[in-house]
Amino acid sequence: MKFTLVGALVSSLALAGATQYQHVFATGPAGYDASSAANADTSSDFQPGNLYDSSRLIKVSQEARPRWLTADAISVLRQAGVRFMDITDAQDLHSQPASRLKYESRLPSRLEQQDKVGLAISKLSTDLYGQVLTPFTAFHNRYYDSDNGRKSSHWLQQQIEEITGGSKANVTVSRFEHRFKQPSVVARVEGTGETDETVVISAHQDSVNLWLPWFGRASGADDDGSGTVTILEALRVLLATGFSPRKHVEFHWYAGEEGGLLGSQDIAKAYKEDSRKVAANMHFDMTGFWLRSEPEVIGLVSDNTDKETRDLVARLAKSYTRLETREFACGYGCSDHASWNAAGYRSAMAFESDQLEANTNIHTPQDTIDTLDFNHMLEFSKLAVAFAYEVGYSKD
Repeated sequence: MKFTLVGALVSSLALAGATQYQHVFATGPAGYDASSAANADTSSDFQPGNLYDSSRLIKVSQEARPRWLTADAISVLRQAGVRFMDITDAQDLHSQPASRLKYESRLPSRLEQQDKVGLAISKLSTDLYGQVLTPFTAFHNRYYDSDNGRKSSHWLQQQIEEITGGSKANVTVSRFEHRFKQPSVVARVEGTGETDETVVISAHQDSVNLWLPWFGRASGADDDGSGTVTILEALRVLLATGFSPRKHVEFHWYAGEEGGLLGSQDIAKAYKEDSRKVAANMHFDMTGFWLRSEPEVIGLVSDNTDKETRDLVARLAKSYTRLETREFACGYGCSDHASWNAAGYRSAMAFESDQLEANTNIHTPQDTIDTLDFNHMLEFSKLAVAFAYEVGYSKD
């Protein structure tokens, strides 16, 4: 890739803090093994689609004016650590301040599903994590605009269908197609019909190599294979314990998060346009890594979320997990919860730590299963189960 626009782009994004990263453009991050990244398969599975045949409209902060950028320039942003949203196909989501809720659902004022949650949590296991992550991370990468990204999504859908297939619940699994190759996957548990609200629990399925996006090795075990299996295990246990919520409860595995929240923006936009009543989104992006030198906590993202949902998640964590929560700012376009926030819905995001940069392996070939702590991940599956029961059954 040729980065002829690096200097001009970095200068123009100085307010976004990009200038401090100029040194990485030519050399890569400290300790980065370029030869390992270059161990890339250039077969058809790894050839990019046509998403970047023309420039994309990129936004790097709430205040900054969006700019049309090429694929190369977008790669520079990613390498510089500048978080962004690609709003090309979802500009309507960003026409009003994201802090303003367009649909203000009533969250449960007290926790009333302790027996159901307790039973479900007792059935949780770490077994599924390794069973799914081993083949999932064996894909060379899960780049969102490649045939490989599409194949990994289809494989994931098969695993979801195997889990839901024997359930007595009214559950469906479907693909949500995008203009890029990788589809999102949605598993929907129908509510009892007492309300038309929907609860959304989510993670993202794609992975990307920081330096060779579409054909470099990106195993993506933590980012976000960990979130993917965290909510999959929660879904498995819910269906195994007679889950029958008042509200519809959907599990989403988003495509294209690494491209600027592409998949989640498409879905949030569609739900908004259809006037869907989304009670809240609970997002899980990276749940498997924590530094042994630091306290083991659940990080709660404080920005591009709403306080009521964060407070509820903190109560759920206190009641149903062994970990305390700590809030931290994640930044603009941090992950898919921001798409729901932009659409005017309640959202929250749980993270493996209160330190955003704790795992330096992400977006490299070193983001592997052996760096994860499955027992740490289990606390996040507990949180997902609790959120599904307490919000899905709530009569508030």
